[in-house]
Amino acid sequence: MARPLPATIDQWLEEILLAWKDARKAKPFAWLTGSRLPDTDLFHLAPLVCLKFRGKQLKGEEARRVTEGALANYVANSDSRGLESNPQLAFAVCYVGAHFVLVLVDEETANGVLDYCEKRLTI
Repeated sequence: MARPLPATIDQWLEEILLAWKDARKAKPFAWLTGSRLPDTDLFHLAPLVCLKFRGKQLKGEEARRVTEGALANYVANSDSRGLESNPQLAFAVCYVGAHFVLVLVDEETANGVLDYCEKRLTI
């Protein structure tokens, strides 16, 4: 069942933190693949959590497009926002980027949410 899209910037931050918590639930299972899943790599899961929260399919063409777009957003923002040193912000960039690819937010909204997160998400 799809969650309603956040209506305010504060609701976006709350949802991003909830999505981060959801992604962290995968950490104990990483050992099954012979690896570990540090917080610095959780941004890879942000597009899937976006799809899950929006009630979309986790596989298929749309999921591929959303994942590629969100990760491209990470690459485009990694230097300017210091994402390597802030795992939660890196997750937020991919999470909001996934919503942008799904055309659920416009560029202005996405940038506003990320600017707000940049001031509040610190580890």
